[in-house]
Amino acid sequence: MAVSPLPEDKPKLVFHAAMMAIQNIGFMMMYYDIWGDTSPDFVCKDTREAVGFMALTCFCVAFLCVGMAFGGYIADTTTFALYWLLHLVGGACYTACTVMIPLARWSDDGKACAALTPVNGDRLEVVYYLHAALYMVYVGGMLSITYFSFLKPTFFSVTVGDKP
Repeated sequence: MAVSPLPEDKPKLVFHAAMMAIQNIGFMMMYYDIWGDTSPDFVCKDTREAVGFMALTCFCVAFLCVGMAFGGYIADTTTFALYWLLHLVGGACYTACTVMIPLARWSDDGKACAALTPVNGDRLEVVYYLHAALYMVYVGGMLSITYFSFLKPTFFSVTVGDKP
């Protein structure tokens, strides 16, 4: 595995890392607030767990995506691979939360939970819709960092001897 981004692709790595980190910190803050404002009532157990898991996941992947891009930027295969794999685990948790949150929020217990604190229930609904709408943007960021750090230089770059 060779991690060796082209010089013109390094700003793209910085851009995608920044965008992913901003998105994650934003969702961490929103879900953390919702987590704290969700009733401790038993009917809210699944909602609290799903939202809390998402808040903590977003915190972790915020720095893991930057580490992944940093490894690509400095062309360090070990750093890139380590953060890429750790971010992959975080991304799997992010994906799990993308399924867990609506299952919890729109279950019978989730609806009862939202009725206990209607503003918080409404806020969770809107934040989740935004999260779901931006899910593929986030996936695109990870794939872009992977492409510019590893795939493009390894499989798609033209060497001097290959030019016509």
